[in-house]
Amino acid sequence: MSYDLLPLDQYDKVIVGYSGGKDCTAATLRLLEMGVPKEKIELWHQRVDGDGEMLFDWPCTEGYCKAAAYNLGIPLRFQWRDGGFHAEMMRENATTNGVYYEDGMGQVRYLPPSSRGKLGTRKKYPQTSADLSVRWCSAYLKIMPCERAINNDVRLQNAKILLVTGERRQESTARSKYQEAAEHACNSKKRRVDQWRAVIDWTEEQVWDIHRRWRVAVHPAYSLGFGRVSCMKCIFADPDQWASIRELDATGFERHVNLEKQTCLTIKRGLTLVDQANKGSSFVTSAPEWLKKLAMSTDYPLDRFFLPEGETWELPAGAYKRCGGPS
Repeated sequence: MSYDLLPLDQYDKVIVGYSGGKDCTAATLRLLEMGVPKEKIELWHQRVDGDGEMLFDWPCTEGYCKAAAYNLGIPLRFQWRDGGFHAEMMRENATTNGVYYEDGMGQVRYLPPSSRGKLGTRKKYPQTSADLSVRWCSAYLKIMPCERAINNDVRLQNAKILLVTGERRQESTARSKYQEAAEHACNSKKRRVDQWRAVIDWTEEQVWDIHRRWRVAVHPAYSLGFGRVSCMKCIFADPDQWASIRELDATGFERHVNLEKQTCLTIKRGLTLVDQANKGSSFVTSAPEWLKKLAMSTDYPLDRFFLPEGETWELPAGAYKRCGGPS
């Protein structure tokens, strides 16, 4: 059954779930091409590692998101689970931690753990499944912090909100069945919240084409040869990706090797991370050193979102490459 969105100009706020990846960037650019005023748009980024040490995510991602927001002239707001991925993964006989979010003034607010939270133990990685109850990283580190921020930000209490996300049907069998538009879980009697998957029927060719038209300098992971931007150490990573990660970040790779030993469970059933990396071939060996350093740096240049004049836009090495992906 189809769901009818309001005309775009009737929404008070348009929130884009923004990871720095190609699809959410394409969705943002599409909104601008459709004439949605920048003043109505906000980019919302969920810090999967929380406000601390990078364990799962790309070090450059937060800086890249800041560069996107700065150059597009759109506000950027962060949300994160207290303790991030590691705290939730290693949770033992405890409730899930609370959530931090930035309000409309950029002030950080804290939401304590839900009073309905139950004691529980994880001590394992998320599972590579389309079921978010076992692939809990997406639910607990992205979806839920976003929802709690929407539900508690006083600016949004009586607003009409459109949440735009970048899933595409071409990505996977499960995503091919997603609705383009739907009532969002945060919808209430006082607040209308709709979700729109703005590029759901776009091909990857269309996604790269809008990047080319706008001359966007893509996230460094794509330039290195990764086919998607999610967590750097994503549970869906394939052997070539793990081999590349081991070369880029030997210390970070070893931490995950030790986490598998600590939890007595491997990310991929029957294969350790070392097994997976040994089966693969690194695709970053010949990449320029400056690009590797850029990807692994927390100091992404604020002015590098659009290519400078005279620099030709080219398809990144990771274009049209699966390289591990969602179910």
